[in-house]
Amino acid sequence: MKHRDRQTGFSLIDMIIGLSILAVAIVGIQIAQSNYIQMSSRVETGLRALSLGNSVMNIIRMHAYDESSSSPWSSTLGPDGGETSSADYNDIDDYAATSWDFSSDGYAGFTVNSRVFYVDLPSNWLDSLATRTNYKRIVVTVNHSILNTPVIFTSIMAGIDR
Repeated sequence: MKHRDRQTGFSLIDMIIGLSILAVAIVGIQIAQSNYIQMSSRVETGLRALSLGNSVMNIIRMHAYDESSSSPWSSTLGPDGGETSSADYNDIDDYAATSWDFSSDGYAGFTVNSRVFYVDLPSNWLDSLATRTNYKRIVVTVNHSILNTPVIFTSIMAGIDR
């Protein structure tokens, strides 16, 4: 009787199928890692935008409500005569149409803009009014090319006679 030896191990086809499965798994892992890197970059940029916008809002809010110490408030918004830079600004409406550049402070690629306008709280606090009221709305917008939408901060300041 002839004894036939049984060979054990992998055939060439088994090796090809195994390597194919391994290649698909590696591609999937690389795609997941790439998505993770993009998402973490977006999250980091978003956190930096939050920090930057909060700082700008605090800078604006630390100023007086208006150049005048009592009502009637200034009829025009923006820097007053002789105020040529943010170092000269002394009230919140001086920041009515300001663009900020923080690229030298490590915030390259970020755009920051601020607006200030009068609002009427009882009717609509979102829309700008041409008339003076006791309320001004501050809007700070921070954007970066990585972000899908800008980060927007808003605040209402009330004018109180001093």
